[in-house]
Amino acid sequence: MTDASLSQLEAIASQVEQDPRAARKALRRLAPDLPQTAPVQTALGMTYLSLDQPRDAMRAFKRAIELDPEDPAPRYQLGVLQSDQGLLPQAEENLRVAAAAAPEDPNYLSALGFTYYRAGKNELAIETLEKALAAGAENENAFVALGYLYYEADRLEDAHKAFARILELDSERADVYNNMGYIDILRGELDAATEELTTCLEKDDSYLRARYNLALTAWLQGEREQAIELYKQARRQDRGDAELQQHLADLDEVASHYDADKALTALENKLIVAIKTGRWK
Repeated sequence: MTDASLSQLEAIASQVEQDPRAARKALRRLAPDLPQTAPVQTALGMTYLSLDQPRDAMRAFKRAIELDPEDPAPRYQLGVLQSDQGLLPQAEENLRVAAAAAPEDPNYLSALGFTYYRAGKNELAIETLEKALAAGAENENAFVALGYLYYEADRLEDAHKAFARILELDSERADVYNNMGYIDILRGELDAATEELTTCLEKDDSYLRARYNLALTAWLQGEREQAIELYKQARRQDRGDAELQQHLADLDEVASHYDADKALTALENKLIVAIKTGRWK
């Protein structure tokens, strides 16, 4: 009976993309007669999620936990859902229990670490995500979170490596190339930064943050005229100088990695004048 029910739920889930309305009708007919077992209720929750019915999914996962408190699968699914909905204390509790029951499962550890990251518990997030990676995690969110956590902890080499791992999973991530380029600016690896930022723009020509970072890289390399031209090109696409304002704020961080660099002060002054007057001097 359980196997048959799981097959029926799988069939409904496979129907969602083609005909979601029919899938919902089929699930409404099936759900009341499903066996009250943890695996079936967990599968029911997953089917509800495929139909974008998170409240019904949450109810099914909770029922599965009631039926078998020792099964980590519904706790994991419930915790992930709660984390996505911002219910972080509840998510942490369920994911901690799930990870304790299956300590070598990289998915459970990744979800718990990412939830710690969302909650601002950085040390716990780093510790847990590192365990997830050691267990073989291949979760982009885990690498993204770890990259930002290392960056915030000023562990720039580790941050760069974490972002580089994302490209092994998805080489088209323009944002990742920009992140790596910015980190290399902070590290003083300007040739590498130029290559990464250029690749970012090849992936996404409209990525303004990368355009400004590439201009900054040219400036730091002493290519003043090229840098000004790159800044001008970026500003033509930048409504209200929104991205330039953020870039200007980033210069304080960049300056902290370049000892009293007068060239950076000169650039900052030029950008301030450009924002106020619309002219480059």
